[in-house]
Amino acid sequence: MLDRVMLPIWLALVLACSFTNALAQTPAVGIVYPEVREPYRSVFLEIARGMEQELGRPVAHYLLSERDTSPDRLIADLKNDRIDVVVTLGRAGLAMAKGLVGVLPVVIGATIVRPEEAPQGLTGISLTPAPEAMFDQLKKLVPNVKKITVIYDPRQTAWEIGQAERAAQERGLVLQAQPTASLRDASDSFRQIMIDIKDNSIALWLPRENAALDEQALFPEVLREAWEKNFVVFSSNLDHVRKGALFSLYPDNFGMGRSLANLAMQQMQPGGKLEPIKLLRDLLVAVNLRTAEHLGLQFSNQTRREFAMVFPSP
Repeated sequence: MLDRVMLPIWLALVLACSFTNALAQTPAVGIVYPEVREPYRSVFLEIARGMEQELGRPVAHYLLSERDTSPDRLIADLKNDRIDVVVTLGRAGLAMAKGLVGVLPVVIGATIVRPEEAPQGLTGISLTPAPEAMFDQLKKLVPNVKKITVIYDPRQTAWEIGQAERAAQERGLVLQAQPTASLRDASDSFRQIMIDIKDNSIALWLPRENAALDEQALFPEVLREAWEKNFVVFSSNLDHVRKGALFSLYPDNFGMGRSLANLAMQQMQPGGKLEPIKLLRDLLVAVNLRTAEHLGLQFSNQTRREFAMVFPSP
């Protein structure tokens, strides 16, 4: 038997060996992102912090300047540092990722990306909030909503709407999705909807990417009608909540980092299936309390504690 003096030493050695083995099995991950100013730099660093927590080890940072247009130098640095898998962030990262396909496993994040924009061999997470999360939050805040209307540009959001239709059906909601080909058609559709909506059992959803909505002229009109007729407008665009939409969901950067790290580890598993581009599920809640009060909504203390951001600012 080990004596009492040797036992702590033995345990320390066992733990150290276990940690070393676990670290050896965790892939070396590099993150590639543009060299930007605050507050965008802090976003990338928070994503990196989430990745490191999930991986249990540091990640290597590779910053892109405006002159970094060729992947050759980056590939040389990644290989020299023995990086196993790369996570690229932002639009500049996405552009660089296309040159890394076939060289190293690549995961893309921190940018809005549609499946057709991602070359074969790439996986990742778009910044677009998942409709499932949007609808779950809607049902929590406004339980009596039965129908959701959305006007969208199919060139931008067809795949998001397809996922939204499945999500609505699973939640017992009716989704009325109206594609539009031009701003004029979209304006006519929005105005007809505002005539048709009679109460707050119907909610209007504004996707994050929405060329169908004239932000300068039509959006203020939508908010005025919603205020006068007491119906719900919710949006995947955080700025809309500040202006008067009831709520939005926006990225939880730390949580997104953890999810990107999980995808990176999956890329290193033998025979692992390449995941398609995912919509973002790591999200925080922003609510316009003035709009909520006008709609007569009352929230429990527990629900209020879940609001990461409120407007108007206290």
